[in-house]
Amino acid sequence: MTQNVHRRIKNLLEETNDAFESCAGGMNSDYASFVSMRLSEFKSLLSNPDLTDRELRQMIRKGQQKSRAKDPEGCWASFIANYMANNANQNLEKTMPYALDKVYKENS
Repeated sequence: MTQNVHRRIKNLLEETNDAFESCAGGMNSDYASFVSMRLSEFKSLLSNPDLTDRELRQMIRKGQQKSRAKDPEGCWASFIANYMANNANQNLEKTMPYALDKVYKENS
């Protein structure tokens, strides 16, 4: 993922965090659930049209845990944006060879 995409993910995380904090008193959800309302934007940014709200929530929660463990004083949004970008790339790398292999074998 490019730096531009990383920056856009970070900005989207910060925007949703601001909105979450402004109405958190009246909501019965955590930040990851709140973020999933912007699923379509994350699908676009991560170039993953098959991303589900559940997968997005899991990515956010794992990123939050890793941020607290590895860099609690750092910029959480930047850390999670980097984690999400790397996770999206790993998922593509894991599925792509299988998909290409399957297509090749079917066409042979």
